[in-house]
Amino acid sequence: MPPFKVIIVGGGPAGLITGHCLTKAGIEFEILEARASHDANAGASNALWPQSVRVFDQLGLLEEAKKLYTEVNFKACVLADGTMFYKSEAFARVEEQHGHPFMLFHRGELLDMLDRRLPDRESHVHNNKRVAAIETSEHGVKVVCADGSAFEGSLVIGADGVHSTVRQLMEEKSPQPPPEEAMSTTYIGLYGSCPRLPKTESGTFYETHGPKFSLQLGVGHTRNFFVVYHRLEKTTKARHRFTDEEKEALAVQYAETYITPDYKFEDIWKTALWSHLAHIEEGLVDKWYGDRIVLLGDNVHKMTPNVGFGFNNAISSAAALTNGLRRLILEKTQAGDPAGIDTEALTRVFADYEKIRKAEAKKYIEISANYSRNVAWDNLLFRVIDRYITPFVHLDVFLLKQLMSPQVREGVVLDFLEEKDFKEGKVKWKHPRQKLASTSQDGDGDGKDDSEDSA
Repeated sequence: MPPFKVIIVGGGPAGLITGHCLTKAGIEFEILEARASHDANAGASNALWPQSVRVFDQLGLLEEAKKLYTEVNFKACVLADGTMFYKSEAFARVEEQHGHPFMLFHRGELLDMLDRRLPDRESHVHNNKRVAAIETSEHGVKVVCADGSAFEGSLVIGADGVHSTVRQLMEEKSPQPPPEEAMSTTYIGLYGSCPRLPKTESGTFYETHGPKFSLQLGVGHTRNFFVVYHRLEKTTKARHRFTDEEKEALAVQYAETYITPDYKFEDIWKTALWSHLAHIEEGLVDKWYGDRIVLLGDNVHKMTPNVGFGFNNAISSAAALTNGLRRLILEKTQAGDPAGIDTEALTRVFADYEKIRKAEAKKYIEISANYSRNVAWDNLLFRVIDRYITPFVHLDVFLLKQLMSPQVREGVVLDFLEEKDFKEGKVKWKHPRQKLASTSQDGDGDGKDDSEDSA
C-alpha cells in the first residue's frame, strides 16, 4: 500500500501554509496550483494577528517575516474631504494584549516567502494544474487535472479559494441535494498597491470613512497597499468577473476622495503597480468535508478583509487539521498500519476539525461584517457611533479588548512544535506554549535543529 499522502489543491497562502504545517508533521503532500507562477506585484496586503505569529514561529518562518512586515501602531481615520477626525492606538494595544504585534505584509512578498521557504519546493508544488475531477475509493484519492495528468494520495485538502472547484466536486459527489450558495456579496473591493508616497507615515494605517464606502491605505517599506470598499445597491449571490472598464470607472468615482489627509485616491491610482476589482464575498459553508475530501480557507469561511482576519483563520484551520491528521497517523503507526487509514477514520478527523474551527470562524465573520458596515456608515446608528462616539470614548480600543482579544486568544497552534520566541501579553493564551520532551523542532522526531532554515 502506498504511503500516506495529502493532495492540496490551491497554491495560494492557505495552501502553502498548510504545506508548511504538514512538512513539520512529517506528512507527505503535493500542491496543485492552477496558475503558472506567482506575480510578485499581485495583491494588496495580508496581516498576521498574534495567534498566527505563534504558528509562524513554530514553522521557523518568523525571523524572515520580521524582515518583511511593516509595523502598524496607529489608525488615522479621515473623512472624504481629508479631515482626520480620529487617530486610534488600537493597533499598538494588540502587542500589549497578546505579546506579539499586529504584522502587515505586502501579499506578494509574503506569498513569495511562503513559496520559497517550502522545503523541497520543486517536488512538492506543481503549477499549471487545474483540477477537473476527483475520484475517491476506500483506500485513497485520484485527482485528475485538465491537462490529463493525475495525482494519487490518501485525501484531498481544498484550499482553492472562495469559488472552489474542490468544494463543487465534493458537493456533486454527495447523495444530498446541492446546498444553497453560502457566499453572498454586499461590497466590492478595488485592491492594489503603488510606490510609497512621501507623506505617508510609517506605523500608520489610513482609513477613510463615508456613506456606503470606505478606503484603506497601508504603509509598507517601499510601497503602499490600498483597498476601496464600495457597497452594492443590493446584496447578491451571483458571481461576476469585472472588466478593466468597470475597474477604471470605480477608480474615477472615488478619484476626489481623500485616502489620507494629504492624498486623494487619484494620487494613489495613477501610480498603481497592480490593481484588481472583485466581489468581497461573505459566508460560512455548512459542510466542510466529504468522502476523503476536506475544505480549508476562503472556500469555507469568507469574510470582509477590513480587519485582516481572513488569512489568520486559514492558518488556524491548517494547524487544527494538521494536528488531527498527525495524531491519526501516530495511532495507526503504533498499531502497525501507518498507510492503511480508512475513510471512516479520516471522517472522524475531519468532523473534529470542523467542530474546532467552525464556531470560531463564524465569530470572525460577524466581527468583520460589523466593522465593515460601521466604517462605511451602513445606517444612521453606525454613522453616529463611528463619527462621534468612537473617537470620544475610544470605543475601538474597548472592543479590541472585549471582543477581538477573546477571539485571538483562542487561536489554534501546532500541538507538537515548540515556539522559539513565545510571548504572552495581558491575555493568556487558550493553547499555552508546548512543553515537549524532545528539543527537536521537526515533526519526524529526528532531533535536528531547524535553525539553519531561518533567514
